Amino acid sequence: MNTKMQFKNRNGVLGLETAKQVMVTFLILAVTAIAVLLALVSLQDANIFTANSTGDNATTAIIGNISAGLVTFFASTGTIFSILIVVVIILAISIIIWAVGRFGQQTEGTVNL
Repeated sequence: MNTKMQFKNRNGVLGLETAKQVMVTFLILAVTAIAVLLALVSLQDANIFTANSTGDNATTAIIGNISAGLVTFFASTGTIFSILIVVVIILAISIIIWAVGRFGQQTEGTVNL
């Protein structure tokens, strides 16, 4: 029973849960961003505003800003994933060091003749 608990905790320690949560968060952000962009484009295509009016120009500017922001943000996800991979590797190394240290403690002083 105790071994199962340690195995379940090890996934969290390795950072796999964190990596999964980051991936799900990026997926949610992508879907939300696409939905907002589609809503704004359909608002512009609905011809609610008179051509070249303040509202029409503002909608066009907002769509341009959101598009540029999305491109910039999702272009940076590679950097974010690289940092996440480094964190997972560091956590894996720390678990290996912990396991080796624990193994060394168990074998030390347990000589039965």
